[in-house]
Amino acid sequence: MSAPFQLTSSDPSVIDPVGLAADTHEWIEAVVPGGVHETLIAAGIIAHPYVEDHEKDCRWVEDRAWWYRGTVPIPAGDDPLVLTLTGVDTVADIWVNGHHVGRHANQYRPFQVTLPPIDANKAKVLIRFAPPLDGLAEPPATRAMVNAVSDFLNAAAPQNLDAEPGSGILTLDLAATRRRKGMFSWGWDFAPRIPSIGLTGPVELTRRSPIEVSHHVDTMAIGDGDSADVNVVVSTVHHDGPAPCTVDVTLTSPDGDRVSGHAQFKHGSATVDLQLDNPQLWWTHDLGKPSLYQVDIKICDKDANTIATDSGMAGIRTIEVDCSPDTDDPEIDGPARHFTFIINGVPVFARGANLVPQSMLPGSVTPQQDHDLVRACRDANMTMVRVWGGGVYASDAFMTACDEYGILVWHDFMFACIDYPGDDEEFMSEVRTEADYQTRRLANHPSLALWAGGNEVQAMHQAVWNNLNLGPWGSEIFDEVLPEAVRRNSPTVNYWANSPATDVDTDPRVNGTRAGDRHAWEVWHGADVGAGTHEDYSSPAEAMHYHRYSYDTGRFISEFGIHASADLPALGRWLGNDHLNLDDPILLARNKDTPKAKGMALIDYEVGKPTSVQSYVTYSQVVQAEGLKFGIEHYRRRWPHCAGALVWQLNEPWPGMTWSLLDHDLGAKPGYYATARAFAPALSILRLTDDSLEVWVSNARPTRVTDTVTVTIEGFDGSIDQTHRVKVSVPASTSQMVWSVPRAQIPVNGSHYIWVEGSVLPANRLFLTRIGDLNLPEAHLDVKVDVTEPTTATVTVATTTFAYFVRVLTPWPGARPDISALDLRPGTKAVVTVTGLPEGFDPDEITVRHFLDDVDR
Repeated sequence: MSAPFQLTSSDPSVIDPVGLAADTHEWIEAVVPGGVHETLIAAGIIAHPYVEDHEKDCRWVEDRAWWYRGTVPIPAGDDPLVLTLTGVDTVADIWVNGHHVGRHANQYRPFQVTLPPIDANKAKVLIRFAPPLDGLAEPPATRAMVNAVSDFLNAAAPQNLDAEPGSGILTLDLAATRRRKGMFSWGWDFAPRIPSIGLTGPVELTRRSPIEVSHHVDTMAIGDGDSADVNVVVSTVHHDGPAPCTVDVTLTSPDGDRVSGHAQFKHGSATVDLQLDNPQLWWTHDLGKPSLYQVDIKICDKDANTIATDSGMAGIRTIEVDCSPDTDDPEIDGPARHFTFIINGVPVFARGANLVPQSMLPGSVTPQQDHDLVRACRDANMTMVRVWGGGVYASDAFMTACDEYGILVWHDFMFACIDYPGDDEEFMSEVRTEADYQTRRLANHPSLALWAGGNEVQAMHQAVWNNLNLGPWGSEIFDEVLPEAVRRNSPTVNYWANSPATDVDTDPRVNGTRAGDRHAWEVWHGADVGAGTHEDYSSPAEAMHYHRYSYDTGRFISEFGIHASADLPALGRWLGNDHLNLDDPILLARNKDTPKAKGMALIDYEVGKPTSVQSYVTYSQVVQAEGLKFGIEHYRRRWPHCAGALVWQLNEPWPGMTWSLLDHDLGAKPGYYATARAFAPALSILRLTDDSLEVWVSNARPTRVTDTVTVTIEGFDGSIDQTHRVKVSVPASTSQMVWSVPRAQIPVNGSHYIWVEGSVLPANRLFLTRIGDLNLPEAHLDVKVDVTEPTTATVTVATTTFAYFVRVLTPWPGARPDISALDLRPGTKAVVTVTGLPEGFDPDEITVRHFLDDVDR
């Protein structure tokens, strides 16, 4: 049972209840689950750190000791009492009825202890949270690495923009590498420094069961779709001593079909082998249904009495990563290897994005928010989410939503961008315990496709020290500790040493293009990080431009992205409308990247120089949308040589200026919609090379795509210069060029564009010059708004001239159109459904804008 708690603070020198009692303290009602910041906000002691510039006003919170007290009911019974703190962030000492019962120092696992008998119906629980980094020293080797990283970045990155330091490892308190807490807490290039602290989950007193039962379900093989071999591994812990027992396991399909098996326990473990006829497989949502089976487990003693049960859900599927030689990639010299996820025997092009923590205050994230975020992935045609290694592990609610929506999960362990103190035995012990806990916790989620050792640790180490030799920098973690935990607890889940990582015999470069996955940060950062420099760039903007994606021949792109602003209503909610000026320090502080002027340089080059906040918002959104469209189409065109594109980043932990597709309120930026279109299961792609105009079809469907597409070369004045009809028949799981004409036949200028559309394949468009050089006509939109439900409206938009970047906008953060950032050709219309509107909304407050509405002229 959980109980109310109160909160107070003290100087960190107060370390026990005696010291606490020596002074008078004011106690306030605590928000549990939540944290100290959430409690202080609720009590009116601090302003919300996301509002205006109040992030700076709460820095004092991390320097105090924080105390929780509560009286917890004791459940009836005679079995031993167990105290569980399900969410502990991060360094805590715990007392029960004045007795110290334990210390905890890991955000990534719960605290649990068996208590001596208590002759009462309630227990007084006192918890002290120390400052997260209290008493820790930075590892000298890590300091040497960061100094070298600084020198490396200064030499590699564009230098004539600005030199203001941003957030990340260069400004990190390096003692944080010794503490098992999200690295983003101390500031990152998309996040402020707001280290959370406190009880992020309930405090519970329960009676320990005489027998603890756990299980995991492993799909061993699938035979041509008509059978599946499944192992259900059941483990028990007998607290009253070993006793002979048996297990019965029943799997129930979504249609109610049952299959059962029986086994004898040996040394606390039993494996039940089951064969399923005509199984209902778990698929990603684009390939089939993500079918889930009910698992029921019954433990019986030697007299056939039921003494324990367990249950859960499971998906019947196999997931492999094909790293076989790729011998026929026409765009690469030398040996190469695939990096392709194969689900139930079907190779897939992984389409998705990277998940960062949803809040700087992770205790405030609700299961509904997890569900809504995964649904947004599904609605954007995504099939994979990568959980980034600088944040927090995915919640049970998030993983369950991925199971139900058919979204694969690439899950990093929580290590990011820096060497870790592998010679610190206390630290390594925490890592082992954490890895064992997390791999067991997530073992039964069919969506879990891969565990990766961390984010960019190997890449940064190699970039600085030019080796991946064994040593006390994390090599033991990634080469031994983590893979052993995966093999032990999730034997059918793949393990990959890091993201990025490589097969060194094929390509010794971490983040190279011939093996493994890579992070494609040539675009945006402007430096060569593995794909090579293929031309001389005359400006930083050209070096970071998204056309540079066209040179990337990577196998699997697990990060690539471009900054964009949220819409004005979302900015105004958190910053205040008075701060919506381009030179306002509070607005500028939302950008934690460095140099901060990178985005403005790219915007100016591609679109033009914004002179107002509205034009900046629109221009940045245009660059993100067009850039991600270009990058995704390039990577999909290279399928099967490239087998995945995961956008950086899906979401953001505060209302900032970031790479996210969804703002902090889960409002969708135009880049979200451009990504959704580019992630369509089957897509026509227009490509202009130095020699020709090409049409490609990328088919991620499980069946052949057959269609007739029409390619038109049109003028923005409404004229049609050329029309071509192309018959298309492309097999499953590949991309093919289906048509081309010499470039000389194409009017490559700002007055024309290319359009392709079929009856099966969705429409696509190619501009032939920079956005700022397009001769776009004035568009006059005919708009009709219909209220269809209390929180839903249908907006019909028609035009007689070409209209670019047509968006349906509302003043309500979180309201979401189903389509946006549209191209409307002359004589066409779009019907847009807007959901998430407040009840009683005024339809007159829904507006429609196109690109020229926001151009400074």
